[in-house]
Amino acid sequence: MRYRAVILDVDGVITPFRSAWQRLHAVLGTDAQLNRELYKLGAIDYYEWGLYDTLLWRGVPRGIAEARFQTRRGLDALCRALQEAGVYAVALSAGLGYTRRISHCFHFYVVNDLVYRDGAVYTVAVSVSDRNKDEIAGQILSLLGLDWGEAVVVGDGEADLPMLKKAGYPIAFNPAAEEVARAAKAVIRAETLHPLAKYLKALLRQDV
Repeated sequence: MRYRAVILDVDGVITPFRSAWQRLHAVLGTDAQLNRELYKLGAIDYYEWGLYDTLLWRGVPRGIAEARFQTRRGLDALCRALQEAGVYAVALSAGLGYTRRISHCFHFYVVNDLVYRDGAVYTVAVSVSDRNKDEIAGQILSLLGLDWGEAVVVGDGEADLPMLKKAGYPIAFNPAAEEVARAAKAVIRAETLHPLAKYLKALLRQDV
């Protein structure tokens, strides 16, 4: 099988933090525990959860909301591996668009975007939830004329499970749950992206 697309989760894979939402709450000192509990109880949906979280940040200057963050080391090596293989690179995250500064590596970068008014946080445009990543990925593959069998998926969390189960080659990177690891053909546990870049380079050459 010739793999022609690589779909990667962002939070927890490319970034060391597993949730861009939680990281921003930590940076701004906001307490969103009640919103989380309401979502877990089914009292609000994902869109409402995102909206209520964002209301806690309303008025925060854009420069603070999008302050520089650290990716895992090895992102450049990962980007080179994808580019040299000539595959479509897709980043798909239920996180937030302040991570877009790494989007140069990808043909598609799909994430939820903070909406600003007068240079400050106002609301959020939610397009990716913890339950629709496979649907969005499927739409992108269809647009490219590809099927799931031609896709490599790299994920770490339960939201990635539907994609991992459909992918031609699923990879769990620092899986957050045993079920995620079981759904993968390969499990990579590393602090940097170098092992993932090396593995993908070999896989996309069909050396694995």
